[in-house]
Amino acid sequence: MRISRRGVGIGLFALALLALAATVRPATVGPLLGRIATSPWFPLVLLSLYSVRPVLGWPVTAISALVGFRFGVLVGVPIALLGAAYTSLVPYAAGRLVPDSDGLLSRLTAGSDAYFRQMGGFRGLVAARLAPLPAEPVSAAAGAGGVSLPAFVLGTVAGELPWTIAAVSVGHSMTVFAVEDVTVDWWLVGIGLAGAIVLLAGPVYRTIGRRR
Repeated sequence: MRISRRGVGIGLFALALLALAATVRPATVGPLLGRIATSPWFPLVLLSLYSVRPVLGWPVTAISALVGFRFGVLVGVPIALLGAAYTSLVPYAAGRLVPDSDGLLSRLTAGSDAYFRQMGGFRGLVAARLAPLPAEPVSAAAGAGGVSLPAFVLGTVAGELPWTIAAVSVGHSMTVFAVEDVTVDWWLVGIGLAGAIVLLAGPVYRTIGRRR
């Protein structure tokens, strides 16, 4: 089977992104980010971090903690929420651009569409954000499932609110910024799971009732 130049180029680009993501980890650049946080250029650096975060695979909470370290809780929480919505637009757009095809992509798209059709775009997204699920797959699934942009942004902000408050508070409590100290308590994970179950209980019950 012959491989086109375009296929080779895409493969090399993907390998380069993987190498970059493996090299530039939050823990390795944390001290540098802590020093940059006091720079007047920090807003531009922060925007750049949110822009490339999906490619690097960094957790959103790491940048939220950096925001809290620099701006505090009252100012940091709104900024971090906007950043969480902004950085999620890249995988969301990728999900919207997934072509209709047979195979695995088609099954994934159909599953996303069925989930958001039954649960609703906003409710389904809030529940997925409250549950401790990886941010990028959730965003891509929302795009593939046809969730509208307003519902996606509002659902992301609402679902990320408790995680953002926790991360910003942790960052604000630091005297020296250290990514490895940004941890999520298990009780918060339990609350997030409980909130997701409560939100999905009604639609799931109605769906089971219709099938019966």
